Amino acid sequence: MEYSSKSLDHLGIVAGVCKEIELATQIDKIVGIDKRQKVTTGESVEAMILNALGFVSKPLYLFPEFMKTKPVELLIGERLSWKDFNDDTLGRSLDRLYETGTEETFLQIAINAYKKYGFKGRFLHHDTTTFSVHGEYEHEEGDLDAVPIEITYGHSKDNRPDLKQFVTSLIMSKELPLFIQTLSGNASDKNHFREIARNYGKFLKENWDKDCIWVWDSAFYSKDSLKAISKNHKWITRVPETLSDAKELLKISDLKDMNQTSLDGYSLLSTEIIYGVKQR
Repeated sequence: MEYSSKSLDHLGIVAGVCKEIELATQIDKIVGIDKRQKVTTGESVEAMILNALGFVSKPLYLFPEFMKTKPVELLIGERLSWKDFNDDTLGRSLDRLYETGTEETFLQIAINAYKKYGFKGRFLHHDTTTFSVHGEYEHEEGDLDAVPIEITYGHSKDNRPDLKQFVTSLIMSKELPLFIQTLSGNASDKNHFREIARNYGKFLKENWDKDCIWVWDSAFYSKDSLKAISKNHKWITRVPETLSDAKELLKISDLKDMNQTSLDGYSLLSTEIIYGVKQR
């Protein structure tokens, strides 16, 4: 009998979690399986997660080099070998994921994982952040149809208006990610928040919590957004102080009329206004 040794390190725990949440099974259910595939899309994703957490900052074409030193049959599947995870296999898997919809796939997997571990959260905290990049990132005319986002100038949240950027949108619940999407560098929060609630709100109510409450910053607060969202969703946001109603309320509010809270230095005053919709 021939013996060989392979490096497992911390990746046994990562693979164990992937198996617990049925990551590969869920992805294959969403994306589908071609009979000609030896490595399914779900198994490719599992392998890429192991690679990302164990072979940091190395290019994808060195993937087989990483897998060669790992017990693939234990981490992913008995019928598979490190040789099966070449760049063609991974590339086709990424193409299939993109065609199916990466955001929808992530959302479904996250919900299934949370249910598996008994997590539940009523509040959906949604915000965006910007990532500045160096370089020109020029595209020939017509190329933009072939790329999902445009790296370009926009409102920089890290105070680097001199650099091009892209935007990442994230929904958190119970301090864990539920949804993630990458956007062009000039994406507008005002429009984006409204679109995400409209596109995914029904799915989240049916699969997450029918009484879920969206939490946004003041970028959400516009008449168009309030009218579009309020009929179907509950929300909490901060009213911009540039609004005349907010200015007036701050001017006439007296600390003596407010209710003390359990947080030191914080008091509350409740009032109703009509701005787009009736609200408290």
